[in-house]
Amino acid sequence: MDKVFIGTELKFKLEIEASGFDMATDNFKVDLVCGKRTVTKTKDSMATDGEGNYFVCFDTADLGVGKVTAVVTAYIPDADFPDGLRTEVQKLDIGTIRE
Repeated sequence: MDKVFIGTELKFKLEIEASGFDMATDNFKVDLVCGKRTVTKTKDSMATDGEGNYFVCFDTADLGVGKVTAVVTAYIPDADFPDGLRTEVQKLDIGTIRE
């Protein structure tokens, strides 16, 4: 997505690659941020294609006008941390929603 009009429904494939992380078994979430609005998509709420691929689907009307950033948070099993998880966060620029 580069520039889209508000009201457009978007879908993008999410790929998380990190040492020790498996999208099929480990937990993750995506926060879609545009200005002061945030829409959170959990792993369980994402579409899948039966081949292990996850897709983030959202309506731009829920975010409003402006630059959209996806904040991807992966929870990676790692015994070196007290809770047994290593949290990794990455931000991705998705594009701009226009009126």
